[in-house]
Amino acid sequence: MIKKVKIENFRSIKNQEIELKNYTIFIGDNGTGKTSFLEAINFALSPSFLSGRIKHTDFYNGEDNPINIEVEFKENLKAQLPDGYVKQEIPFKQVLLKIKFRGRKAPEKAFSDLVVIEHRIEPSESVSRTANGWSIKRKGGSDFNFRDHLLALSIIETEDLPRSFYFNKGRDKQLQRGFNSSINTVFDDFNWRFLKNERSKDFFSDKNKIEKEKILDLIDIKENVFNKLNGKLKIFGIEEVDISFIDGKSPFNNAFLSRKKDIDLPVKYLGSGVEMIISLMFLETMASMSKEKLVILIDEPELHLHPSLQYKLSEYLENISKNHQVIVSTHSPIFFKNCIRKENIQLLVANNENGEVQIKKSEKFGLFPWSPSWGEINYFAFNHPTIEFHDELYGYLQEKSEKYKQSDFEKWLADNGIQTSKKWTREKNGQPQQEEDVTLPTFIRNKVHHPENQNMRDQNFSDEELKNSIELLINIVKNHHGIIE
Repeated sequence: MIKKVKIENFRSIKNQEIELKNYTIFIGDNGTGKTSFLEAINFALSPSFLSGRIKHTDFYNGEDNPINIEVEFKENLKAQLPDGYVKQEIPFKQVLLKIKFRGRKAPEKAFSDLVVIEHRIEPSESVSRTANGWSIKRKGGSDFNFRDHLLALSIIETEDLPRSFYFNKGRDKQLQRGFNSSINTVFDDFNWRFLKNERSKDFFSDKNKIEKEKILDLIDIKENVFNKLNGKLKIFGIEEVDISFIDGKSPFNNAFLSRKKDIDLPVKYLGSGVEMIISLMFLETMASMSKEKLVILIDEPELHLHPSLQYKLSEYLENISKNHQVIVSTHSPIFFKNCIRKENIQLLVANNENGEVQIKKSEKFGLFPWSPSWGEINYFAFNHPTIEFHDELYGYLQEKSEKYKQSDFEKWLADNGIQTSKKWTREKNGQPQQEEDVTLPTFIRNKVHHPENQNMRDQNFSDEELKNSIELLINIVKNHHGIIE
């Protein structure tokens, strides 16, 4: 599985190096590089040619600095390189993907690719680097010399490299035939297995029988159309033609997953969230049967899923991460809360600091004995201040200070560095009382808890003030209890 990923100059990511666990969750605001990180890994592990998929917008800030993506594995993998009539085993621990703008178009080619790509494995330390490439000792003691181009991911033979499956936000693509879709990869493998095994005559006999008796005869097309057509073709000496519904060489080309109790209702009509779950479990089941290792990348797995299904999916991903690697980006508090206290799950927070993406290990969530609360999750994980979190902090500090009267608690807040900055007018029996100087936290607390106060109806607080007040209260919790760093 993947140990570490290094990314340079890819989309919003200038330079990041991240170590990964078997289950890693990315959280953070939109535009902080979470999706780019997943797609960088998918590009690096994809054996398909990438030149037609790279755009100028994939380069950091639209500049021409080369993209560099390095994926390092936890242990040595093995590749087989041709050496005459035999193969040489080459250990490797990294996949390298380097993309740079083409300096100029190839001569007399108007449609040259935009970029030049180097996409290969990097041999381990036991393989010697030479002036012209690489060298390893054969069993007989002689040198086997080879160059970088033989290490291209698109041509090497290896059964060790984990297979990457990327579930982007376009969930409807996963169970449809198409370039690089999950189901396309699986059904191509089924076709290969079918061709590899000897096909019996019974298959074609049954195939022809089904096509004729169960389809063509039902709509009375065989006699009326094809007999007449073949009569005309005979004049030209052309052999008879027929209609086929199943490709005998690739019988899975038109296959699709359907709900068992229906008459071929495609799974894609069950909703994109359910479709993604079925596709994911189908792939994982296939991989476990063939003992293959998967790297499963999911961008926002919570999309279109009911909260109860989000919780079940989170548990399922944790379970399969024992055998495969799971990397997801999410905005779901359910995913976050279900994973925050577990040692086997890594939580990474993506932020945009001064225009540059930074991905770091998460802050500690422990302001309260009952942490993490939904307020903490929304604030620390998703940068979303809420009045519920403000109430939680205010009430907690009142409880810890044992100052339940507003005047006593205001004095305690002042002693802890929060000065009065707002005005508040109480109401008694609908009549306004004397105006008071209060702290920002108390003003917000009163405004939320006393909506009936008509005298203060036009006085409100901004989102920025709510965030500032939350920060003031958090600082007191930190200073008094040293709960989080």
